Amino acid sequence: MSAFRLTNDQWLAKLMAAIVPGALLSLGCMAVLGLFCHASGDARSVSAQFLMWFAIVGWLALVGSCFLFRSGRRAWAMLGGGALVVWGLFVILAKVIMV
Repeated sequence: MSAFRLTNDQWLAKLMAAIVPGALLSLGCMAVLGLFCHASGDARSVSAQFLMWFAIVGWLALVGSCFLFRSGRRAWAMLGGGALVVWGLFVILAKVIMV
């Protein structure tokens, strides 16, 4: 197996992947956790505060670690695919929990 060196190539594509689908991934995780926490629409509740802070911290972690991907295309594929999976899980769980 060949050793891979981290480079700053395609830094803009990696950063944009963390900003756009990374934000969707972070918000999707917040939505799924909100279903499990039974969060209400009240922004002053403890569960809502936890979810808001979780989304920001998770998104900042993605922005900080997006440069560890091998290429911009791989970053877009992984983060975009993760966002699709999380939002699909949210749709399924929302239908199951609401029944």
